[in-house]
Amino acid sequence: MPSDSPKPSAMMVAVLRAAHQLLDAPLILDDPLALRIIGPEREAEVRGHPERFRDGLTTALRTILVIRSRLAEDTWQAAQQRGVMQHVILGAGLDTSAYRGSLPPQARVFEVDLPATQQWKRERLAAAGIAVPDALRYAAVDFSTTSLADGLAQAGFDRAAPACFTWLGVTLYLSPEDVAHTLAFIAACAPGSSVVFDFVIAPRLLEPAERAAMEAISASLAKGGEPWKSNFDPAELEAQLLALGYGRVEHFGRGELTQRYLSGRSDGLRLAGSTGIIRATVGATMGAAQAAP
Repeated sequence: MPSDSPKPSAMMVAVLRAAHQLLDAPLILDDPLALRIIGPEREAEVRGHPERFRDGLTTALRTILVIRSRLAEDTWQAAQQRGVMQHVILGAGLDTSAYRGSLPPQARVFEVDLPATQQWKRERLAAAGIAVPDALRYAAVDFSTTSLADGLAQAGFDRAAPACFTWLGVTLYLSPEDVAHTLAFIAACAPGSSVVFDFVIAPRLLEPAERAAMEAISASLAKGGEPWKSNFDPAELEAQLLALGYGRVEHFGRGELTQRYLSGRSDGLRLAGSTGIIRATVGATMGAAQAAP
């Protein structure tokens, strides 16, 4: 796969979000743009062949994808209520959260991604007739030539003001050192800043069936040119975050996420335990953290 091509996983994630809109009720992530942004050909495939998305592995993957997005969007909504007006989406892919709903006039959303991926997305937005909101800023960052700090600064990001960071489906493709570097950058942002991110749990901590499922997904993505490079022990990751200066680290495990987003459902959606989600807050007091969703 050419290095300047959009990553296959970006479309895979978008298609699964689109399938959720048709297959699952009630919706966990209500995204009326999900089917439009994947284009008419793939939309027709999803509508015409829903059985392709109903096997156990695909259903489990779809479930965690929409739940992690819902948690991140809930976090951004709560951050706005506390006066945080900057939202940074790292590795935005075909995420549509910035293109639906309304924002306070002073709010700014920064989408960070590879230049080729952003160009591809903007072409898809135009083809689908999806308007780009005034609040949105694109920060095209090729880490081989531009730092995250420089890319965001060029897009107008204010380091002196708190920000809500969303970082989903990215850490597994980065080395542990690169993950730590990005987390350190966020930790150095203004107090009240936060990040919601997910990660693959170290295989030694997984049940055999979960480990086999993750190995199957990893092998498939590696064939498409996207090998996984990192996994983490949640306890060790928490210690790393606290050492970086985060004041509050919240883990969202299978039990809590099931209670939040899957309680009372009859469609069989369930979470695997192979992925972890953390929300870490810079300089958080206990009271402020407890007020978060």
